[in-house]
Formats: sequence, structure tokens, C-alpha cells
Amino acid sequence: MNLTLSSAVRWVVIAAACIAYPVLAHYSATKAATTFPSLGVAVSLAPSLAILLWLTWRSPMRPAMVLLCAVVGGLLWGFWGVLERNFSWVYFLQHAGTYVMLAAVFGVTLARGRQPLCTHFAEMVHGSLSPEEVRYSRQVTLAWTLFLLAISLVSSALFLFAGIEVWSIFANFLSFPLILLMFVVEFQIRRRKLPHQKKHSIMDGVRAYWKRPGARPGAPSGPR
Repeated sequence: MNLTLSSAVRWVVIAAACIAYPVLAHYSATKAATTFPSLGVAVSLAPSLAILLWLTWRSPMRPAMVLLCAVVGGLLWGFWGVLERNFSWVYFLQHAGTYVMLAAVFGVTLARGRQPLCTHFAEMVHGSLSPEEVRYSRQVTLAWTLFLLAISLVSSALFLFAGIEVWSIFANFLSFPLILLMFVVEFQIRRRKLPHQKKHSIMDGVRAYWKRPGARPGAPSGPR
């Protein structure tokens, strides 16, 4: 694949942001809490506001989304002082809440009559699955559900009982490496349990998903 200059610059900017944000978040949560609380509010809200702006830009109902942004801006203006005194809770709710929601995304697909999320992704890449592959992908969906819930529970315990500095190290510097480690461990287990399955990268799954936008995870599975 040819990498154009604009693509290279975009990936460099993304990589720099992924490195800079945790560092800035840790600093604002621990060092600037008493000296520059506005920085803490701004950094803690930045991901949520960035997502809101992106959704506004992509929305077919842009006037309504712009109005929502204006309302959010007014609320932030009115409650800025409260946020300055409690911005660590914004960090915490954003971190723990994200992992709870991700766990729910995986977990609800384990309900009776629904297709487990990892089974759905495996079908995207491999096509029809054997009963052994279906059983394994269901187990992987359960494993991801429990793993994401565990991260949220650890985040909650550290925030409530270990102090903001310890929590910030876990949230900003350890959570994402743990997710990468989970991918590596699952891949190694899959190689042993499904040795005859053709190997595919994570990006193969992402590309397969975007090529079939009509397919929805969790849809009722057909007869096997």
C-alpha cells in the first residue's frame, strides 16, 4: 500500500496525540489540580467534546447538533466552577464508564438468540465457521466482557481507595497496554486451540467490517 504524504502526516499526528494526551491528563490530574484546575477541566472533557464535535460534523441533522453543542457550551460555562472543584470525577467517570459501556456491547450479544460479537467479527473475516470456531468465538466474547468489566472495577477501586495519582497511572498509562496484552494472549490461545484456522490480523477484521456496513453485531444468528 502506497503511503501518501498526507496519510503519513495524519498517522504521525494521531500517534503524537495518543502519546501526548495521557501525559497531559496525568499531569493535569495530579500536579495541576491545585495550581491550574481549569487545565484539568479542559483536558478531562476534551475526548467527550471532540466526539461531540465529530458527530456534529458528520450528522445529517447538523442544525440540531449545533444547537446541542450550544446547550453543552452553556452548561459548561454555568457549571465551570463546580467542574474545577470536581474534575477528577470527570476523568474517572469517563474512564470507568467507557469500559462499562464496552463490556455491555460485548455482553449483550451473549444473550440467548443473539450472535456473540466475536463470532460476528470472525464470520466477517473467515466466512462460515465450524462448530468449534463458533464455540471458541463465544468464549472470547465472554472473556472480553469480563476483562473490560475488570478494568472498570480496578479503576473504581483505585480511584476510591488508592488516591488520584495511583489511579491516574493505571488509567492513563496501563489500561491501553493491558488491552494490547489481551489481544496478544488471545491470539496465542487461538493458535493453540484452532491451529488449522487461517491467520488474519486485526486490521483484516476492521476492513471486513467496513466493507459490510449493513451487517450488525448481535443480530440473531441463522441456523448452523
